[in-house]
Amino acid sequence: MSSYIYSNTELEERYCPHCKEELSPWIAPPESGWAVLMVCNNNDCSFYKGSDEDIINKRDDSCLGCRYAENPDNNYSSFNLLAWCK
Repeated sequence: MSSYIYSNTELEERYCPHCKEELSPWIAPPESGWAVLMVCNNNDCSFYKGSDEDIINKRDDSCLGCRYAENPDNNYSSFNLLAWCK
């Protein structure tokens, strides 16, 4: 367990179940209601690659996809974090 310097939040070392890379802490925007999230930033992760095609009802010119993320404030529950894809 380590302390995340920007928020003094105790965070476990967590790993992406899809690519096995260590998740990185990310401070969410204040208006989101989240504090620090754990996010997979691996652009080669199978969860992220091609995720732009998995979003239903999005505009064809949209570059949105999803990254694997976990919320430490909710017992590290996982969710799809909307992200910009190349």
